Amino acid sequence: MENSLSQISPLVSVVMSVYNGETYLREAIDSVLNQTFSDFEFIIINDGSSDNSLSIIQSYQDKRIVLIDNDGNKGLIFSLNKGLDIAKGAYIARMDADDVCMPERLNLQVKLFENQPSAMIIGSDYYLLTENKLRYIKNVNDSDYQKAVLLFAPCFCHPTVMMRNIFKAKSIYYNQNFIHAEDYKLWTDLYALGDYFNINKPLLQYRNHSSQISNLKKDSQLQISSLIREQYLKQLNFSLSPHQFEILNLIGNNNFIESIVTLMDIEKCLLHLQVQNTIHKCFINQSFKRFMFKFWLDSCGNTNLGLNAYSQFFKSEISTYLNLSFSDKCIFLAKCLIRKFK
Repeated sequence: MENSLSQISPLVSVVMSVYNGETYLREAIDSVLNQTFSDFEFIIINDGSSDNSLSIIQSYQDKRIVLIDNDGNKGLIFSLNKGLDIAKGAYIARMDADDVCMPERLNLQVKLFENQPSAMIIGSDYYLLTENKLRYIKNVNDSDYQKAVLLFAPCFCHPTVMMRNIFKAKSIYYNQNFIHAEDYKLWTDLYALGDYFNINKPLLQYRNHSSQISNLKKDSQLQISSLIREQYLKQLNFSLSPHQFEILNLIGNNNFIESIVTLMDIEKCLLHLQVQNTIHKCFINQSFKRFMFKFWLDSCGNTNLGLNAYSQFFKSEISTYLNLSFSDKCIFLAKCLIRKFK
C-alpha cells in the first residue's frame, strides 16, 4: 500500500524502515515531523511488522508522511531500496525507527548541501544513547580522511547521513549481497561520486540496545566487512599481500592485540598503505596521515602490552604525524596500563 498526499516534489526525502519497532517508533516519528526544516516527505516503510507499528504510523495525519506497507517482512535492504526508488527529494535523509533527530538536523544538512555542490554524503556527530545515558560521539569533517577510514570500517553512523539523490540515475542502491553491512558497502560504492562531509554538532540520538542487528549479527558483519575491504582495495588499486590483508582485517575488526609482533605488523601494514597511497594518489597526504595516526593510536591502546605498547607507539614515525597533547598522552598511558592489568 502506498499513501502519498503530496504531488509537489519536496527538497528532502526522509527514508525510514520499521519492523516491530513500536517501543520507540512514536518518538522517532515525532522527532522528524518536528524539524525546523519543513520541506520534506517522510517515507516510512512498514516491513511486515506484527506489533502495533502500522497502527502507530497510521495514527498520524501529517501530509508529509508517505506510508509503504510491505506484503510481509522483506528485510531492511529491500525496504530501503524501495524508499530510494520512490523518493522525490533532491536529498535523501536516513532515519531509523529507534533513533531521535535533533530539531535542526535537516536544516543544517540541507544548508551545507546548498553551499557545497561537490557534497555526496553529509553525516554528523551524534549522541550514543544507552540505557538513558548519552555519550557524545565525534566524527571528522575531512572527506579524504573519511574515505580512507573505509579501508577499515564505515565512516558514518548510518542514520545520521543525508545523501544526494543520484541513486536511480547511477543505478546504485543498497546491495542485497552485503546484508548487515549494507551501509558500509554503499559508502564505498559512492566513493568516487563526490565529497564526504560531517557536521560537528550532534544531530541524532543513536540508540544502542541488545536487539540491534549490529549486536545480533556481529559474526556475519565481520565476514561481510572483510569482503567490502577487499573490493575497496581493488577500487583504489592498492596491492596487499595475504598476510597484510589479514592484518588489515584485524585492525578493521578492532581485535584485541596480545603480541608485540602483531603490533609491529600493524605498523608495517599502515606504512604499506601509505606507500600505496603515494603511488596511486587516492587521498590527500595530510588527511591520510591523520587517518594513519588515529588507527595506530587506537591499535596501541587496544592491547594488554602495557608500557610496551605505549613506547612502541612513539617509536614509530606514524606518531609524529600529529601532536598528542599532554592530557591525551596521559589518557593514552592510562588506557595502556588499565588494559594490561584488566
